[in-house]
Amino acid sequence: MIDNKLNFFFKNQIWHLGGTIVLFYVGAQFVNLENNTNTFLGLRALGWFFIAMSIPLLHQTYVWICWRSELCWKSISNTIGFKGYIIIFFILIISRLSAIVLCFVDYGSLYKPGWLTWTLGLILFIPGAYTMYSVKKYFGFLRAAGADHFDPKYRDLPFENRGIFKWSSNAMYVFAIGIPFSFAVAAGSISMFVVSIYTYLSIWLHYFCTEKEDFKVIYGAN
Repeated sequence: MIDNKLNFFFKNQIWHLGGTIVLFYVGAQFVNLENNTNTFLGLRALGWFFIAMSIPLLHQTYVWICWRSELCWKSISNTIGFKGYIIIFFILIISRLSAIVLCFVDYGSLYKPGWLTWTLGLILFIPGAYTMYSVKKYFGFLRAAGADHFDPKYRDLPFENRGIFKWSSNAMYVFAIGIPFSFAVAAGSISMFVVSIYTYLSIWLHYFCTEKEDFKVIYGAN
């Protein structure tokens, strides 16, 4: 039961979104792509960097609005529905892959990659890939997308401890979101490192400020 719905809707968002914007600004200070003339699809490296930095902010804002408005007023169920929410959610998830373009247009800006860094990048990629496999096999992508905010049946599912979840109950945040680091290491791209750090820190802001607070409403003392 939510006593003050409007207050809950905005709860901790000054830290979540405000913190993400600050991380965006700070991260942008560490790259210098004005003189990088490499392009992809007609867009220069600087443009791809800002796209890669903007999508997590857009995605997390979308999730906050949908999750909180659904818990407070069932706004999503009464408008676009869960299917509409999911379509946009996964479009934004897939759009995050645009960051990989930086690996090519900013290749080797921090150091010259070689077999050692390519191998290390592959090693770093494995936990994230196994996490995605575990989500698909045991957890389910709909549940991972926040289905428990919309459908009560998801709230009665048992705690998942198979696959990667045997080692971390929060594997999606610990390992899956670390996948960009594997590309950054393999490509030696300073801008990709910035995007990776920014993405990792901002998703944890989302977890503590949005998702964890939502769980208190959805699951109560459990």
